[in-house]
Amino acid sequence: MTTQFAATALLTIAIAVSTFHRADAADLKTLRTNLQQGRYAEVVEQIGDTPEDAVATVLLARSLESQGKRDEALSALTTFVQDTQPTADLLAEMARLQFERGEWDQADQTIKRSLALNDSQTQARWLRAELARARGDLEAAQAGYEWFVDFYNDNDNFDSAEDLYYVGLGASQYARWTRNSGQFQFLVSDLYPEVLRRDPNFWQAELAIAQLFAEKYNMAQAAQHLNKALAINANSADIYAQKGAIELSNYNVDAALRTAQRALSINPQHIRAKQIQGKAKLTDFRPEQAIEILREVVKLNPNSQTSQGYLAAAMLAADGTLLADEDSGEPTRLGKLITQVTKEHSNQGEFYAALGDGCDIVRKYPDAVEYLQKARDQMPQLIGVHGDLGMVLMRMGDEPTAKEVLDEAFEADPFNVRVKNSLEVLDVLATYETIETDHFIIRFDPAKDRLLAVYMARFLEENVYPKVCQGLGYTPKDKSLIEIFNQAKNTSGHGWFSARMVGLPYIGTVGACAGKMIALASPDAVPNPYNWAHVIRHEFVHVVNLQQTNFNIPHWFTEALAVTYESEQRPPEWKSLLARRLAEDRVFNLDTINYGFIRPSDQDDWTMAYCQAYYYSQFIQQKFGDDALDKMLVAYKNYQTTDEILKDLFEIDKTDFEEQYLAFLKQEVEGVQLSTDAEQSFAELYQTVEENPQDADAQAKLAFIYLKRKALPNAREHAKNALAADKDQPLAHYVQGRLYLTIGDNEEAIAEFETAAGSDRFERNAVALLAGLRVKQKRYDDALKLYQRGADEEPGRLDWHESMLRIHLLKKDNEALLALISKIAAQKHHDVLLRKKMAQILLEQEQWEEAARWAYEVIGIQVTDADAHALLAQAYRGQSKWDLAAREFEVAGQLRPKTVSWSVEAAELYQKAGNQEKAEKVAQRVLDIAPDNDAAKAILND
Repeated sequence: MTTQFAATALLTIAIAVSTFHRADAADLKTLRTNLQQGRYAEVVEQIGDTPEDAVATVLLARSLESQGKRDEALSALTTFVQDTQPTADLLAEMARLQFERGEWDQADQTIKRSLALNDSQTQARWLRAELARARGDLEAAQAGYEWFVDFYNDNDNFDSAEDLYYVGLGASQYARWTRNSGQFQFLVSDLYPEVLRRDPNFWQAELAIAQLFAEKYNMAQAAQHLNKALAINANSADIYAQKGAIELSNYNVDAALRTAQRALSINPQHIRAKQIQGKAKLTDFRPEQAIEILREVVKLNPNSQTSQGYLAAAMLAADGTLLADEDSGEPTRLGKLITQVTKEHSNQGEFYAALGDGCDIVRKYPDAVEYLQKARDQMPQLIGVHGDLGMVLMRMGDEPTAKEVLDEAFEADPFNVRVKNSLEVLDVLATYETIETDHFIIRFDPAKDRLLAVYMARFLEENVYPKVCQGLGYTPKDKSLIEIFNQAKNTSGHGWFSARMVGLPYIGTVGACAGKMIALASPDAVPNPYNWAHVIRHEFVHVVNLQQTNFNIPHWFTEALAVTYESEQRPPEWKSLLARRLAEDRVFNLDTINYGFIRPSDQDDWTMAYCQAYYYSQFIQQKFGDDALDKMLVAYKNYQTTDEILKDLFEIDKTDFEEQYLAFLKQEVEGVQLSTDAEQSFAELYQTVEENPQDADAQAKLAFIYLKRKALPNAREHAKNALAADKDQPLAHYVQGRLYLTIGDNEEAIAEFETAAGSDRFERNAVALLAGLRVKQKRYDDALKLYQRGADEEPGRLDWHESMLRIHLLKKDNEALLALISKIAAQKHHDVLLRKKMAQILLEQEQWEEAARWAYEVIGIQVTDADAHALLAQAYRGQSKWDLAAREFEVAGQLRPKTVSWSVEAAELYQKAGNQEKAEKVAQRVLDIAPDNDAAKAILND
């Protein structure tokens, strides 16, 4: 048999009870059950300071160690060894504690003593193999793992669940190292379940299964088995540490920190839990905090390459990649650590694996590739490294190399979900075609997105590259790779896009950037069209920012710049959302804003993060000058943090900065009225009118609620009460008007609405309803005045403007439409109809350049809109740009072949531009559709 198991820290295990010496068997069974179910303090109390035999001593040590009392645990074992003849089991447990403390020489001697007593002591055998691995003797380690395979094959029955458990650990490592992945199913379906059948309290087997699934990125299955483990022992730091690791892999930093803290509250010296804390701080781009935590972790086991690797990644994120100071030649923190690790370890594979993973966490992708490659070269047995390296190479756009690495990773571990998905992405990309320009490489599905790729290439070169690179003062060294994903193999374009970026099924955006490449879901492959021109410009800003700062720019800052370049106008809902969150005291600050991007609690969080990031950049420019953002980019390139930039560059205390920023936000939302939900305040309103019947506003609001609930008598009563207290209360007049409508008294109803709408106090319901009535009466000017009042009173709402737009369309008032559409379209980035109407009006007025701009914006949303291409063609024709006009008419005709006139126009314009060959080709296509078309015949006969 060969098996496979996830590489992880040694698990808490219980020692098999084979002999009981002087202790009572029933008592020992109770103690063992208490230990396995997490009642550690009870075990310690029941055994006392002087355990009577080896088994009790081991149970005592395990209970102490599970509470973080490592010294006391080792002392208990050492005392028993000194005073009494030890057993092989006790020595194996002692060796485990020594090994996990980094005391390798002592552990080595203790392992030998254990095996001298029992050559088949499975824990000691496992530790001997692990010690050889840690020391870099990979040949001896592999032989040690192979021993478990032979041991299992040579024994038909296992009395001890622990022995069978260790077989799983050892044989799984052997399978991994020898690339025998076929045993994964055996492990999770047979071997570990058999451990649990022998001992239902052996939660370590459930945890082992969970770790195997997590290693394959099958998090749903992992979570199921973690829950089963917790059902047995809800007081295990090991289980919580694994839970935290899964949460962190999903970028749930807060949850991971809470879970890690839960583990540390049980065992304050739990190495993996503290590693997760450090990695969480790295994920949150707080390298100095990560360094502080990871230094503590290293102290717990100075020989742990994994802890040292993550510490090195934090140092790299904080200080940069230099190993020595350029001026003094003195080694940097990173340089000192790498020198130390190189000196102390003959094989640094696990160190570089952790360092590479840490670089990936902080988006230092070029460094991640370098160090993961070193890990792969020095210790190819670490099969997880192959998949990690392949994923980073995919993010870097180096797909040929990524394919080689991922193929190797898949051969070693075909159950890894991310690797499998990424290879399937590469299979899809193999069917794609490429357009290469001066600065971009665009890959696309030729059957579905050729037109999009062609226009995107032009847009990038003509509209994006020059503006962004000049504005940010940086030009990427290499061509940027862009990949457009459409539906294929029963998977949506968005699904392929997500798999391309993270190897997993879902990302909540339609476009993403990894520094040197951009992926996006085709606009035709998502339910609602989106402005791909805005998205591609936004993502290219990230390409430039990441490269110009050596991948050091914080998430919020690159998003602020990307939003600025994406469009001249901000979404209309931003200010109302910002006003509401300010009122609720729920705005982000510099310490929390990144959470809104990587783990928003809801859609509002995500929107708020973009909104606040943008306003941070605006505030910084207003406060520190127009060149402040450029200075920040330089500072980030030099590995300065935002806190350091505020202190050293802008000379402002962070607290003062945040207070002034908050005041700036409040200024931005001045005059923005918050909508209120009357239904939520019903009980409060009812109590108010009971206590104060003369409160006209409360009476009116209560009447309005009753009206919406169709409780008309109650609505009438409270409306009258309101008007008795204040004859001009507008909401009460509105309610009475609605009540008159229910009995068919339209004249009285309109009178009430006119009174409400004419009040000095703005009542939106009355204004909107009366305006609608005026439209039905074709009293358009009166309706416009009412809608204009609404727009003036509520500048953050577009519905008033949209209502005015409908009237101007009815009146065919093109001048008014031009002014209004421009305002609305700037805030409705994905609206095709508005832009087409704008282009049509401008064409009628022969404003050719402006018409072209608006038609081009339509194409930037829906490239397959035939009318948009025809509009653009007319605009080019008006400017005497015959070749461009011909091109657009030709595209329009291809998109809608039955509109033969477009193709004829294209042929004639090509001929006018002097391109007879193209003219004849288009003319021939016309004749294929309409054989009697005289214009096409004439072109072919010239």
